[in-house]
Formats: sequence, C-alpha cells, structure tokens
Amino acid sequence: MAKGQKIKGADKKKGMLLSEKKNMAGYVFILPVVLGMVFIFLPALVNSLIYAFHNVTIDFGGVKMEPVGIQNFKDAFFTDANFIPVFLSGIRGMFFDSVVIILFSFFMSNVLNQKFKGRGICRVIFFLPVVLSVGIVAEMENANEMFNAMNGSLEEASATGTFDQIGLSTLFNVAGLLQLMGLPPSMTNMIGSVLTNMYGILNASGVQILIFLSALQSISPSVFEAAKMEGATKWEEFWKITFPMLTPSLLVCVVYTVISTFTNPVYGIMDYIEAQGFSGSKYGYASALAWIYFVVVIVVLGLATGIISKRVTYLD
Repeated sequence: MAKGQKIKGADKKKGMLLSEKKNMAGYVFILPVVLGMVFIFLPALVNSLIYAFHNVTIDFGGVKMEPVGIQNFKDAFFTDANFIPVFLSGIRGMFFDSVVIILFSFFMSNVLNQKFKGRGICRVIFFLPVVLSVGIVAEMENANEMFNAMNGSLEEASATGTFDQIGLSTLFNVAGLLQLMGLPPSMTNMIGSVLTNMYGILNASGVQILIFLSALQSISPSVFEAAKMEGATKWEEFWKITFPMLTPSLLVCVVYTVISTFTNPVYGIMDYIEAQGFSGSKYGYASALAWIYFVVVIVVLGLATGIISKRVTYLD
C-alpha cells in the first residue's frame, strides 16, 4: 500500500513538472512585453507623472524642473480656451464611432456567418482594410492627391451647401441633402457622420468582425437543432442562444474598440497634446493634459467593462 502511495505521489509530482514545462512556453512568449513594460513603459509613465506637476524646460545642461503643484491641471480646465472644446468634441466623436463600430461589426459578422456563394472572399474583403491601413499602404493613401482633392471639395461643399457654387461635389454633402429632406439637424448630423466616416469605420471593424465570427462558429449546431425541435423561431434563437453566447466576445470587442478609438489621432486630442509639448515647449503642461486624457480613458473603459461584464454569459 505504501508502495502504491509512493508511486501516486511520484506521478503527481511528474504531472506538476509537466504543467510547469507547458507554462514556460507562455512565459517566454510574453517575456518581451514584460521587459518592455518594466524597463521602457513604466519609467516613461512615472516621468510623465512627475513632469505634470512641474514646469519643465530642456536645454544643453539637461532637463530642468520647477515645481508648480497642480497649476498645470488648473490651466487645462480654467485657462486654456482650446483644450476643453477639443477634448469634448473628440470624446463625443470617439464614443459615437465606438458604438457604430461595435454595431456594424456585430451585424456584418452575423451576415458573413451565413452560407452563401463567395463567403470566403467576402470575409477577406472585410478584413483586408485592417492589413491595408498600416505601413506603406497608409502612407500612399495619405499622399494620394485625388483622395486629398475629394476631401477638399467635401469640406468646401459642407461650408457652402449650395449646388450652384460647388456643383457635383455637393452631392457628397450628406448632411446637407438630409436637411433638404426636412430631417432634424441632430439626426442629419448623426447619419451624415456615419456615412462620411464609413471608410474609417470599415478600417476599424476588421478585428471585431473576426472576433464575433469566430464566436459564432464556436456555437454548436446541435443547440439550434434542439431549439427548432422545441418550436423556437429565428428571432427567439438569436436572443435566447446566439446573443447570450456572444456576450464574452462582445466584452472583448468593446475593450478593444475603446482602446483603439481613444488612441486614434484622427480626433485631434492627441495631436493637440503633442503640439503643446513639442511645438509649444510646454512639456509639463502637455504631460498634465496626457494624464487627464489617460484618466478619462480608464474611467470610460472601466464603466463599459463593469456594465457589460454583469450581463456576460459564460458556459460552464
């Protein structure tokens, strides 16, 4: 008996060593990220927090810091006349675009999960903007004279809103056309923002579509077969089976979208902070603005995660 117990203990010990060997691969995989976090990101984060409470100047002798307390934060809210409008406009645009991206990704993933001819090609098309929006392709797009000329005509059309002065380019002024139809300005601005920003929405939706699509394919067909035998309709299958089983992926997509959207320089906040630091040589003030923005992002992310996580359904 004692011999058997010894063998059992040896097997258990051997199993623990095997699990440790398997975990070692994961540790090696995340090691570069951990090293970068410890030796690059965290020191820069601490220095930026220190700079936020100082008046920082850079000369040939190094970095000079003059303590100012919370004055930089006060200037951001009570002295700087441009920061609050840029900040609120950017937050409003990022919040609206995040909601649209999530809804669009959820809808398109359900469409691409259906069986039809050319489904594989359609999936590639919707994920292709994610690949094309980085690197040299993005630089070529920014340098595209035709694309920039169209943007200029659209801005001019938005400013005038008349067919006589702009001609054909006014057709792209979606908000103006919707207003001519008698819709409220708030609704026209919302619809016009979505339509004119459709290119950006497509670029930002590829990863979310892929996450939702993989979650849809992981649902066993036997679940839907059992629901059909019980007389469930397609509407009931969606709200009772599909949507609850997609809630974990929904949480992941919301976190990813919020982080991706709030770090996108297109909304102007990050460019404004960068201009204050490098163009205006206000390094301490720029650090304070960056920390204000960082805290707002963390709060928004925490609220979104807290609200959605309470409704997430996990299968045991």
